[in-house]
Amino acid sequence: MNVFKIAWRSIQHRGFGSLLTIISMALGVMMVVAVLTIHGVVSQSFKNNNSLGYNVIVGARGGGLQLTLNSVYYLSKPVENVPYEYYLAFCDAETRDKELKNSIAYKAKKLVTDSSAVEPPLSLGVGGIGSAIADALTKDAFEFQQTTSMKNKQKGLYKRYTHIAIPLCQGDYYVDPEAEAQFRCVGTKPNFFTDLVLDADTREQFSFSQGRCFVEDSEEHGYFECVVGSVVAKTCDIKLGDRLQATHGDPDSEEAHIHEQEYTVVGIIDQTGTPNDRVVFLNLEGFYLMEDHSKPIEKDGIMAGTPVEEQTELAPLDDAFFDDDGDDPADAKETADAKTDDLSDGEKGQAAKLTDEEEFAREANNTRIPLPVEQREITSVLVRTLLEDEVGLYAYTLPPTINEGDIESVLDWSPYRPERAQKAVQAVNPIDEMTSLFAMFVDPIRRLLLGLTCMICVVSALSILVGIYNSMSQRQHEIAVMRALGANRGKVMMVILCEAILLAFVGGFLGWILGHGLNSALGPVVENQTGVPVGFLSFAPPISIAEMTSGLIPIPVSVSPEFLIIPGLMLLAVIVGIYPAISAYRTDVSKSLGK
Repeated sequence: MNVFKIAWRSIQHRGFGSLLTIISMALGVMMVVAVLTIHGVVSQSFKNNNSLGYNVIVGARGGGLQLTLNSVYYLSKPVENVPYEYYLAFCDAETRDKELKNSIAYKAKKLVTDSSAVEPPLSLGVGGIGSAIADALTKDAFEFQQTTSMKNKQKGLYKRYTHIAIPLCQGDYYVDPEAEAQFRCVGTKPNFFTDLVLDADTREQFSFSQGRCFVEDSEEHGYFECVVGSVVAKTCDIKLGDRLQATHGDPDSEEAHIHEQEYTVVGIIDQTGTPNDRVVFLNLEGFYLMEDHSKPIEKDGIMAGTPVEEQTELAPLDDAFFDDDGDDPADAKETADAKTDDLSDGEKGQAAKLTDEEEFAREANNTRIPLPVEQREITSVLVRTLLEDEVGLYAYTLPPTINEGDIESVLDWSPYRPERAQKAVQAVNPIDEMTSLFAMFVDPIRRLLLGLTCMICVVSALSILVGIYNSMSQRQHEIAVMRALGANRGKVMMVILCEAILLAFVGGFLGWILGHGLNSALGPVVENQTGVPVGFLSFAPPISIAEMTSGLIPIPVSVSPEFLIIPGLMLLAVIVGIYPAISAYRTDVSKSLGK
């Protein structure tokens, strides 16, 4: 008969003892598989997500790791904000011109230039021509002044290194009391979803399970559109068209309060397996218009170097800085009521549908105008260096240049003069920061877990030794019968070793199944806490054998450590089964048959 069949019959004969041995091994392997898989998948996700289409992060000076965790994984709170002009330093001339024309400094210079314009002394004798020439000369002079002083028609200082620049603003949360959950709100621009990639190799981009990406200025919702991650939508049961309100500040603090402004959900992102699944993305233009999101400015500093008499002329023109048409968004409801009074009774009934709370909110949203550049701040800027730089050299040379150099000044008013603000800004390479984190903290923990794994496997193997050895005194007669039937000492020894191997294989395989079942059960918890999906078929990422053995076995082959558990247990089973096998080998046939 085959030795494995004999060994299996022997295991069945001692069913309860064998079952206890298998269960003890299975529990140990289950814990090992669960720890290795969850730790490995989360760690690998951190490594893979540290550059989602960008390789430089610019933000407030502080810890580089803190800036990375905050901007990439949304795990820590921002240290401070930086002026909006840092973002403009990475933009092209067209973007800078558009942004800077919506600034107090630009409009202040325009008003000063217009007010100081004089009619040319030369009269051409044709009515209105002299005034037209004066206006043209004034406009040309203003454009020249703006181009030279504010550099609004020039590309940013660091644009020559930049392919993509995306601003981020943080500080708000979305809180769902019913789901007892809270998620980060991040203000950004639409190119966060159109320009960034989820996988640098495959160039996979964001996709939407429902809806679309928000736009900067929607005809229907104005500046107040948002997109939610898959985890947020699932946890809080959010659907397209829902209106969300952000909570300003840490929801657990006493200073936190809910913004009155509502955002309309226009898109839900497909699951990405990244921290973005746990975020509510707000349109940046609307983010700035919410209460407490604008930075206060000093009127005296609007135009540095401008004569006092010219600054005085600007004092009563505050409204003009924000609304070229002179319309106040706060008067939207009064305007609508006035128009309704002019209608007939039938028309009033029809118009009543347009003056309810929702229509008023829509009208107010559409009449809001963007916040001036002077009152804007950002948390960080995600930068992707030039695509022509295939080796990523700029990703390592640009941060020192930004950290040590001076950024160009674009606004004379700014109390954050670049030479002063430069001391409060830093640029980091997220890959370097995460590599340092893993080298300092994660890798030692992983080695510790691998050490514990080996110890658990040894303990499981010892349970085989104890089980088989304790049964040897009861099996001497059985072994003597096998010998009497013609089995030699070597075959008896092989039966005992095969028995140990079978126990190790069955216990290991059962533990592997239980471990992945535990992963599946804990998957929702892990995903809610980290944004990383873990399921039944999630495996621990491959590790080189040389790294796994700390260089003791210099084999440059990578394999998932959980796939080595069962073979390792079987090898240990052979080792621990040698002693019981030797005992069986030395069994005295004559004495054992006489018992």
